[in-house]
Amino acid sequence: MAEERRVVTILFADVAGSTALGDALDPEDVRVLLRRYYDLARETVTEHGGILEKFIGDAVVAVFGFPQTHDDDPQRALAAALALRDRVRSDPGLGDRLPIRFGINTGEVVAARESATGDFPLSGDAVNVAARLQQATEPWGILCGQRTVASVRAGFEFGSVIAVDARGKAQPIRALTLLGRAAPLPVAARSPLIGRAPDLQQLELVARRALHELRPFLVSVIAPAGVGKTRLLEEFLERLPSIEPRATVAIAQCLPYGQRLTYWPLRGVLYRLIGVPDDARPQTVRAAIRVWLEGSGLEALDREVELLAATVGAGETEVTDRSALLAAWRTFFEIAARRAPLVLVFEDLHWSSDSLLDLFEFVMQPRGDLPLLMIALTRPELLDRRPAWGGGRRNYLSISLEPLSDRDTAQLIEQLLEGCSAELVDRIVRRAEGNP
Repeated sequence: MAEERRVVTILFADVAGSTALGDALDPEDVRVLLRRYYDLARETVTEHGGILEKFIGDAVVAVFGFPQTHDDDPQRALAAALALRDRVRSDPGLGDRLPIRFGINTGEVVAARESATGDFPLSGDAVNVAARLQQATEPWGILCGQRTVASVRAGFEFGSVIAVDARGKAQPIRALTLLGRAAPLPVAARSPLIGRAPDLQQLELVARRALHELRPFLVSVIAPAGVGKTRLLEEFLERLPSIEPRATVAIAQCLPYGQRLTYWPLRGVLYRLIGVPDDARPQTVRAAIRVWLEGSGLEALDREVELLAATVGAGETEVTDRSALLAAWRTFFEIAARRAPLVLVFEDLHWSSDSLLDLFEFVMQPRGDLPLLMIALTRPELLDRRPAWGGGRRNYLSISLEPLSDRDTAQLIEQLLEGCSAELVDRIVRRAEGNP
């Protein structure tokens, strides 16, 4: 048996009120509910890059950071908790019948690999603290330890610090309730845009052509991580109302984990355009699609509704006709653009599946003159998979962001760190190599 010390993030999820549930239902019915819950938990944790370490009664214990380590394991654990909560709540068979409580904590553990079974039981205070946090929160609550919060603060919103009394602890545990993902930073809180004026001007020019002259355009912004793709997009979107005040913006965010469906990034786009919240139930989504499409002149309305809904996991049947699915999404975007000038953004497209790339390449060939601008933010790896990306299109622009010059890097650092010494600025510039 080989032992390893690791810093991991533990997710502890348990059913609130399981005793009362057992009293109210037949044991076989309880077993069916719990089996469904366990399946959802296993699926969700795996999608986010974690491992189900064990089941303890009604509780699920998952670990992020062992045996495989990611630099964003705490973020993955929080994202998994939010996703699992949403899936249990929206599941027709579970819903409010099976309220879950979550505790999440980051810390050092000892993992013992058992060669005979392949298991890796964990021991350490981090596991115990996660369990105590779970016990201290309300049904559907997600309570996080301070070390976890410190690792993910910029990406999520939390409540106030609370003190949790825990058995065996001399001092209370300080923890915060996870409220959800963080809203985008206000304009005043963003870093200044430096050295990107020509790129911004190109985006603005293309936007005018696409949205005013009805010339559907695709723009790919290509650069390694951290060079400034997202910051350039933010600045462009801030200026978009002055270019076309009627424009609607819909963003598809591709992620390296947590996407249980091939076309999952389209979910945010669909929900944004049809006007439903992120936690809308499947039947609500289908009804909203139908209302949105009514009056569009579609002959096969029922089929269109089902194709769009099924793509994002809100359908009643699975889609097997890929050609029909691609056509449905192109029609959907064309209708949206006819109603109001449309800007579609695909962030981190390099993480998308090949099937999603196929769909994107299909819909970026719209029929007719439409006020439609499509922007893809991607790393250069996309071109390894699709060397001809954007080829054959009349209205296509590729913007390759280069690292900032030393002068621009120094200016950015001086604005971000007011009063910083020239020596420190110079040291940061040398180490940043154009990517501060």
